[in-house]
Amino acid sequence: MAEKELFWEDFTLGRIWTAKQSAPIATEQIIAFAAEYDPLDIHIDPDLARSSPLGVHCASGVQTFGFSQRLMCDALLLQTNIIAGGKIDSFRMVAPVVPGDILKLSAQVVRSLIHAENHERGWVVFKVNVATTGGKTVLVYEVTVLILRRGGQGGSVPSSDGPKRTDGSAS
Repeated sequence: MAEKELFWEDFTLGRIWTAKQSAPIATEQIIAFAAEYDPLDIHIDPDLARSSPLGVHCASGVQTFGFSQRLMCDALLLQTNIIAGGKIDSFRMVAPVVPGDILKLSAQVVRSLIHAENHERGWVVFKVNVATTGGKTVLVYEVTVLILRRGGQGGSVPSSDGPKRTDGSAS
């Protein structure tokens, strides 16, 4: 397990984290995942998939999100003092993920806000872009994560006159 060295204060506006898969996505991975969780023809039968309106054998959107989550862990989450996930917004599957693709992720901090009720933690919003190494965007979304503030492991963080925003807007 990685050392948890990142706290809310480390997630400054505009900061970007990246990660890339080490191996191409295999047909067998797509079929095995789909057989268990999303058994549509376009995911479990390559021949039927190629004759479908989409015209390609592709990974499930749920599997694509799973790949994305693994890349988020590799890029930053495993080193972060995470309390909980909050929400996912603007989730768009832009293009299919096909066998042979290698995915890369970019996660940029777009907003940050101290928790209104517990100042020992804060929300961070990341804009996430997942693309192939060839540059084809496959998935975009925003994810909000609750992260421990430095000194928040039982220590007291002084409260302010309201939530502190770091996205340039007024509180």
